[in-house]
This record gives sequence, C-alpha cells and structure tokens, in this order.
Amino acid sequence: MILCVYALVMSPPARLGVSGVTGERLRVVTVDRISAVVGEVNRAPAPGVRNLRRYAAAVEFITSKVPAILPARFGTTVADPDELTFILRSRRATLRKRLRAVHGRIQMTIRLLESESGDRSSPSRSTVTGRTRLRLEYGATQGTQYLQRRRETAAKARAVPAFESIRGVVGRDIKDERVEKRSGVVTINHLVPRGSAIRYRDAVERAARENGVRLIVTGPFPPYAFADTW
Repeated sequence: MILCVYALVMSPPARLGVSGVTGERLRVVTVDRISAVVGEVNRAPAPGVRNLRRYAAAVEFITSKVPAILPARFGTTVADPDELTFILRSRRATLRKRLRAVHGRIQMTIRLLESESGDRSSPSRSTVTGRTRLRLEYGATQGTQYLQRRRETAAKARAVPAFESIRGVVGRDIKDERVEKRSGVVTINHLVPRGSAIRYRDAVERAARENGVRLIVTGPFPPYAFADTW
C-alpha cells in the first residue's frame, strides 16, 4: 500500500468523513503543524475522467471543512508515512507560508481570447534554457541587466491590456494573481476572500460588458493555481 496525497491543510477536523478516488477513507497526518490529507491505495490512480471528477469532489469537500488548503497534484503519492514526514519537514517553512497565503481564500478563474486581450506578444512559456543562452537572447552582459530583463519579460508575459480596466474594479479583492497564455487563450487566476466570490463575479461581468470585453468567469474553486510549492 502507498499513500495518495490529496491536499495540505490548516486546522482540519478530527474526522473528515470523505472518501478518495478509489473509495479509500481519507485521513489526516500532521507533522510540525502541517496537515496532509491522505488515503491508502494499492497504486497511483489513473487520470481518467471518472477519477478526476472524484478527486475534484474530494478536494472541494475538504476545502469546505478547512480554512486553508493547498491541493496536491492529481495522483501524488508517497511510499509510506516516513517519506511524507520527510517532505513536510524539509519544506515546512515554504508550506506554512503558502498555507497562510491561501487562508480564508478561494480561486476565481477568468478566460478570454488573446485577440480580445489586446496582447500580441509571444507565448509566456519560453523554450530557451540555460543562463548563457538567456543572457545572449536578452542582450544582457551584466548580472543586474540580466535580472532586470528577466523581470521585464515576466511582467510582459503577465500583461493583459484589455483586462486592466476590469482589474481596477475588483483590485481590492485580488490577493494574488497567476496569468497563463496558451494556444490563444489567456487564463487569469485570482486568489480572493471566500466571502467575496459573488461580488467579484458580478463586478467582473459588469465591467466586461461596459468595456466590450468577452470573457468567462468560473469559480469559486480550491486554490489549485496557487499550490505550486506542493
């Protein structure tokens, strides 16, 4: 048997009362005040539609029971409790910081076409590897110049011109943001207070209509896009 990890959480209840992808009972393992929700399985679950839906349902249920959650990537497994303990202890500072960041917050997601966003820049995912090649590409010969160019490039990759007027309307609710541009679609994930989801959605949709921007707002979701440290 191995452990399938569903999420890292803060202040979980003594009993969750929820099953995992294979029907296994989920339980909480706490190490140095970081709690992991796990289930015992024979092997890592296969990423089929049915299993993905069960995983999402389990994570959403867990989210409703805790003030902070970092969902694990689907199918994340560890060999035994000792390996889980090692991971949690070795990353405890980073994990605690991320749990504090998502405390009392959920994810809202906006999608729009790049043609709507007013952005004609190249995709945000770079295929260049290696420090030397990056420095040559950006024309930087000094360390400070290199870092400055990297910051400018990262900022450009996150820029969505058509969304700026909308961001101003909901800016007070946005605690963090992740932007991804792929295959002509811009995905903007926002971390917002749990109690502001309806207000956020209404404000975004109203501002989009007023500014002639076509987009789709979905959520609230567990903060999948903000669990990158796990």
